[in-house]
Amino acid sequence: MKDKITQQTKELQQSNGGHIFYEYQNIESYINNTVSYVLAGIEQGDYVIVIENDRLYPLIEEAIKMEVSKDDLHKIHRVNNFDFYCFKGDFNTETVISYFKKYVEPFLEKNISIRTWAHVEWADKEQLAYYVGEYEKEVDKTVIEFGLTTICAYDQIRVTDELRQTLLSCHRYYMTDNEVHCISKDLKPYRMLNDL
Repeated sequence: MKDKITQQTKELQQSNGGHIFYEYQNIESYINNTVSYVLAGIEQGDYVIVIENDRLYPLIEEAIKMEVSKDDLHKIHRVNNFDFYCFKGDFNTETVISYFKKYVEPFLEKNISIRTWAHVEWADKEQLAYYVGEYEKEVDKTVIEFGLTTICAYDQIRVTDELRQTLLSCHRYYMTDNEVHCISKDLKPYRMLNDL
């Protein structure tokens, strides 16, 4: 999967970015894919913003430290995902997007290429389903505006059929633990992107 992520992100970097919905099932695969995405970013000259929880980030960080030099560690910026999504106490699309833009703009103003990885989770499952469509549509606009590559990761256990359809309609690519697919505009069955 590392080679698929590396190749896919190279192609997205040459275009106007990409917005990827990652629906993971296996936590070990999730960690490996996060690490692969971060390493691919560093290899391609990007800084990487990882929006992750306190439980998983130490495992990701440990694996990354075994692969990169100390000089490259400064290219990785971590944001606690609970703080990010509940910046003012509860989820609010406008607040989260504003916070995101303020976080990435200093990099972009200095012409520093960045990519993001966001583990999207909330305590309230109903809140997630209600707000996610509005939020992800705004993220997609922001990704295009800034030419970013970003992965929005969701635990498959928490994704209802309705939420999955919403997420598929707000992302250009769909990723599982082992595959990356391009989503056709009419949301027909996925096709493999460049035979990855």
